[in-house]
Parts: sequence; C-alpha cells; structure tokens
Amino acid sequence: MLAKFILLFIVWIGLTNSLNIQELIVGAVVAFTVARFFTPNRELHLRKLALKYIKFIPIFLKNLVQSNIAVAKIVLNPKLPINTGIVKLQTSLKDDYDKLILANAITLTPGTITVELRDKELFIHILNMGSLDREVLQKEIVDELERGITHN
Repeated sequence: MLAKFILLFIVWIGLTNSLNIQELIVGAVVAFTVARFFTPNRELHLRKLALKYIKFIPIFLKNLVQSNIAVAKIVLNPKLPINTGIVKLQTSLKDDYDKLILANAITLTPGTITVELRDKELFIHILNMGSLDREVLQKEIVDELERGITHN
C-alpha cells in the first residue's frame, strides 16, 4: 500500500504542478484514499506495468510532437484545406487497461479524439485526414501506438 500511495502522490504532484501546502495535503488525502480503498479485483504488478508503460512514453512523445507540428501548420495557415471526419479503426489489444491507454493517447495527441471505444473498435475524430484509406489511418494512428504498448 505504501508503494501505491507514493506513486499516486507523485502523480498528483506532477498533475497539479504545485508544491502549495494545501494542494499537497489534498493530494496526500486523495492518494491515501485511492491506495487504501480502491484496489482492483485482481492483483496488478505495479513494477511490471510501470516498466511496460515507461517504454511506451518515447513512442507517444514522438507522435505527440509530430501531431503538434501538423496542427500548428493548420492553425498558422488557415487557408490550408482540412478534411475532418470520424473513422472506425481496430485495436488488437486484449487487456482493458491497454485499450484505455491507447484511447487516451490518441485523444491526447492533437488533431485526434477517441469518441468511443467499443470492444476492439475505436471511433476516432480526425482533424485532418491526410488519407481516406482506412489501412493508412490504421497504421498511422493505432498500429504504432499499439506497438509501444505491447512492446515488452
């Protein structure tokens, strides 16, 4: 429980980006409550999960930078034609946590929002679909992030 509390408290500090005593107290209370009372039904191996998702970070950051540049080009040049739309793509991930990480990573990447996650289907709103070919979009958006999540 102590390890969970420390991990949650560090995440709290990172998300609030503040060392204000009031926020630290609230963060400690929230971290303690979550660590103590909200334990999943199955035992999660935190160290294994942390290593798994730490390996995902560089792949996500690469996609984040590329997407930021693409969206910045659209914002800085409003005359550029954009082709928005919602596309249904597939995930091969089996674990619900992995699917959640994938859906959130897509949403955090500028220009894309995961509208719905249903079993193995992802419905994604895309600001500018460079291609109308679903296989190209699958490779550019989902497959690369999936490789980062499934990489052991």
